[in-house]
Amino acid sequence: MDNGLYVVRALHILAAALWVGAGAMLTLYVMPAIRRSGAAGGTVLVEAMRRGVGVFMPSVAGTTTLTGVWLFVAWYQARGGVHGAGAIMLALGALAGLAAAVIGGAILGRTVAALAELANAPRDAASEARIAALHRRGETASRAALTLLVAALLLMVLSRSF
Repeated sequence: MDNGLYVVRALHILAAALWVGAGAMLTLYVMPAIRRSGAAGGTVLVEAMRRGVGVFMPSVAGTTTLTGVWLFVAWYQARGGVHGAGAIMLALGALAGLAAAVIGGAILGRTVAALAELANAPRDAASEARIAALHRRGETASRAALTLLVAALLLMVLSRSF
């Protein structure tokens, strides 16, 4: 592996660690606390978005994905294809990571943005129902994305053993 690929790999690992860690913290602790806090939770969500959560998560997900694709292409070209258990595990990990990125971008980002927008809106029965539905959608999507991220992490780490 040339020096450039070492830098790309280090960036990939760093971004992935930030993505998985932040995803776990948000999924398991922050969003449930916001959900259970009612209107006050909306204020916290707006502040988190103002401080950059809505930029941070797509940035680390995008960095992880782009560097991962770069590394996979370099690895694939060097080996002439996907051969053996380790290669299959690596490929499955890559697919899990890509699926998590799609869920994050297509569902979670829009859901959190809609929640933040509704946080400052007047509350009535219809808006409360919409907020509850968005929280359910976000919870389901974030748990799915986190599961895929953990699977990607484990598959990629374990692929080095084969």
